[in-house]
Parts: sequence; C-alpha cells; structure tokens
Amino acid sequence: MEQSWNSFWGSVAQAFHHALSPFRALAEVFGYAPSDMQIWCFLCGVFVLVLVVPHTYGDLVLRRRRAYATGKVVKIDMSDDAPNTPTIEFTDRQGHIWRFDSNLPVSDATGSVGAVVEVMYDPQRPSRAREAGRPVMKAAHTALWYTIVAGLMALAFWPGLTAN
Repeated sequence: MEQSWNSFWGSVAQAFHHALSPFRALAEVFGYAPSDMQIWCFLCGVFVLVLVVPHTYGDLVLRRRRAYATGKVVKIDMSDDAPNTPTIEFTDRQGHIWRFDSNLPVSDATGSVGAVVEVMYDPQRPSRAREAGRPVMKAAHTALWYTIVAGLMALAFWPGLTAN
C-alpha cells in the first residue's frame, strides 16, 4: 500500500515538474536555475499581483475623482469562507442606484442591515465604489496583500532558499 502511495505522489510530482518546463526554460534564458518550488512561488505571486493591482488602481482613481454619497447596508455576507462583509447600496448624483460588495469586514457602522454608511465613488464610473473612511483597515488590507506578493517573490528569487 505504501509503495503504491509513494508511486502515485511520485508521478504527480513528475507531472508538475514537466508542466513547469516552459517556465524553467524561460528562467534559464535570464540566467536563473530555479527549483520547482521557486517557480510555483513566482507564479502564485504573479497571480495574486494580478488580483491586487486593479484594486489598488481603483483606489488611486477614487482618491483623485472621488464623490461622496450616503449608502445603506442591504445585505451582509456571512459565509464561512471569510469575514462577514457588507453589500452597500447608494444613489449617485444622477439618481441611479448602485450596489457594491465591500472588501472590508463589517464594523460597528456596517454591522447591521439598514445601517447608513458614507460611500466614496467615481462619478465617471459609479460601479467603482468603496466605503469612505476606515483608513487604517484599508491600509492594513492593502499591506497584507502586497506583503504576500513580496513574500512569494522573495521565495521565488532567493537562491538556494527552497530545494527541488
């Protein structure tokens, strides 16, 4: 039984090793000889970066073109996968109703359906909206994601840090 189990995981490791061959070849062109783990760390870091950069760009655009509105919590996502987060609805200057899911966990101000919340949105693209205020939580949230990216990239490029 143990031999078949080891054989199975050996074949899985070999399949992953072959799947990484294009990335290994590309790294060797630039003078690197990364281990499989370093390549996976790099790919995961790039994946997380692709998810985080558009959100950061949206935050920067909001700082420049911001408009404020009063919103209302219409739903709270209480899934077990992540912290509870509110869905907030607001009306823009033209009278259109918009709804967005906050990426921040509920707070005292957003902890109940019907709670009034100040919203910051982009007048040129009102679908780009965030809760106004809570700068420490926003900074911690952004710092956490960029720390994850930096950690993965450090693992990917630190010579000899991970063995093949």
